[in-house]
Amino acid sequence: MKVLTKTLIKESEENAVKSGGFSFRELMRRAGSAAADIIMQKYGCRGKKITVVCGKGSNGGDGCVIAGILSECGADVTVVTPLGEPSAENAAYYYSELEYVKKKKEFSPGADIIIDALFGIGLDRPLDLKTSALIEQINASDSIRVSVDIPSGVECDSGRVTTSAVNADLTVTFIALKPCFLLPEGSDFCGETVVADIGVEPSGFSFLTTEKPVFEKRRRSSHKGDFGTALMLCGSYGMAGAAILAARAALRSGAGIVKAALCDGIYAPFTACVPEAVCVPVKQNAMGTLCPESIDFESLLSGCSAVLAGCGLGNNGDTAGIIRILCEKAQVPLVIDADGINALCGSIDIIKKCKAPVILTPHPGEMARLCSLTVKQIESSRAETAGNFAMKYGCILVLKGANTIIAEPSGELYFNMTGNPGMSTGGSGDALSGIIVSLLAQGFSASEAAKAGVYLHGKAGDIAAAKRGERAMLPSDLIEEL
Repeated sequence: MKVLTKTLIKESEENAVKSGGFSFRELMRRAGSAAADIIMQKYGCRGKKITVVCGKGSNGGDGCVIAGILSECGADVTVVTPLGEPSAENAAYYYSELEYVKKKKEFSPGADIIIDALFGIGLDRPLDLKTSALIEQINASDSIRVSVDIPSGVECDSGRVTTSAVNADLTVTFIALKPCFLLPEGSDFCGETVVADIGVEPSGFSFLTTEKPVFEKRRRSSHKGDFGTALMLCGSYGMAGAAILAARAALRSGAGIVKAALCDGIYAPFTACVPEAVCVPVKQNAMGTLCPESIDFESLLSGCSAVLAGCGLGNNGDTAGIIRILCEKAQVPLVIDADGINALCGSIDIIKKCKAPVILTPHPGEMARLCSLTVKQIESSRAETAGNFAMKYGCILVLKGANTIIAEPSGELYFNMTGNPGMSTGGSGDALSGIIVSLLAQGFSASEAAKAGVYLHGKAGDIAAAKRGERAMLPSDLIEEL
């Protein structure tokens, strides 16, 4: 699915009108009609009290079209214009057409449904005190809240909320998704989002979203060697769970063989939980983590199809040594997560020595350490930061979080649409890394493995949440749903 900034949305609309297909007035009618249809399908309208809060611009015009249609379909509709009557030419036209709809200047609570048509994608300034107070009134109501195009108060391209924003249960947007639906702050206010088709073809795109991956059917005569060997250097004393979750996720995702180099101190619990894995016990150091001097890297890397390093590996000099050696010696794709990423801080340039693709999977805290920034700075510019990093270091970056971003060395960005807050718990990232290395081992390209892995991780999490509830689900539940 395409994601368009407001500039590309306006360009798409202009191109559609220039082509002679319809006028801007017809475009407004189409948008309002599409939104009204979606609202009626989801909530019904006959006999319900509906308040449509309209601004002075085009978004208010969309609201007027919606109000007229819902009124004709049996709803008790009131149009409220707290900022003044619509003044944009086409918006004013549709406002004047509302002969049988009640009109008020001040908002009052009590409706079954409130439709927010105050501001569209053009808002790029803080709201004044009067408008902020209005939005707080809307949010304080017990009504269902529906926003038209984007929730008022949210900035389209950045997702920022400078003062306040309508906290929508449903947002009906047009033509394509906008960045605010996928970025921090803004995405918290959008609720369920539906993209309505109004007959306008997008003019290019700014970003893309991940899609459900396609797997080839396995041959009846296939064997484990056909599906690759995923090598893992994960876990340490006290962090056996990280290695267990990553290995189980890799096996559930279809890797032919999972080979785990383990501290001898966690060998017993690991094999008890993952009997299907091939284990290589390694003498641990005094800190209970893997010691590079005890590892035969040539033997380990021989015959493997992809490597994962870092999950629960320990944050010390030995871990940094392991990551450095892997970057120098590995001839196959390398996934670096968690403590492996922390080991790169201050020496990130070593990934440029890698002979095969590298995938980094940081959460915002790890990304902040990599970039010598604060978490707030990372979260306020997720897309830009991820894209610039991937291009600078020639890697694939998976910046985890709500709507995880996959950034490619070309600068192309993908946002993930699966997943839920129930995945915000320790161990979810280990499962994701296990899925990605498994797909790499099976022959997916680095780009496809990252995108497919993130999609599947989130989708399995959604299924687990539906069964267990977001508060109760565990990463191991997610793995079982793969």
